[in-house]
Amino acid sequence: MTTLFISDLHLDTARPQIVEQFLAFVRDEAAHADALYILGDFFEAWIGDDAAGELENTVADALAALHAQGVPVFFMHGNRDFLLGDAWARRARLTILPDPSVIEIEGERILLMHGDTLCTDDEAYQAFRTQTRDPQWQRAFLSRTLAERRAFAAQARAGSQRHTRSVAEVITDVNPDAVQTALRM
Repeated sequence: MTTLFISDLHLDTARPQIVEQFLAFVRDEAAHADALYILGDFFEAWIGDDAAGELENTVADALAALHAQGVPVFFMHGNRDFLLGDAWARRARLTILPDPSVIEIEGERILLMHGDTLCTDDEAYQAFRTQTRDPQWQRAFLSRTLAERRAFAAQARAGSQRHTRSVAEVITDVNPDAVQTALRM
């Protein structure tokens, strides 16, 4: 039994070589797997299903073809693609999982997480995460124009980079106590 797990590909038109490697992976490796789990940050940024372009459509087609070959695909939101919604998931034929999720493979329980919830010492990020996961905030954000959403995403990314450079790595990394607590699930 082969179950594949991937995360943090950050697929983006600015990095076509990564996109091509992913498409080759789906065609040559994942096609022979029992399941594929994508554990967040699949795309560099996701500002709504209505913003899907050629890259996102190509990826959706590849995942739908994988599903048609009998390989189920599961997706967990990350901190870059938390707005990926049901419409694109249906098109790509993937199942969205909650973060965290526990699955069982060959009698073993496995905890799946994107992992950003374990960065508990980064209070600024956790506040941003709480805000952006709020359904009311998401509805308001998705009601904005694509140009406004793109500008917000660019600003948020720049702010994140500044924040990461301005604090000690121990703050932005996972908290060991949070990891231990998660493993007791």
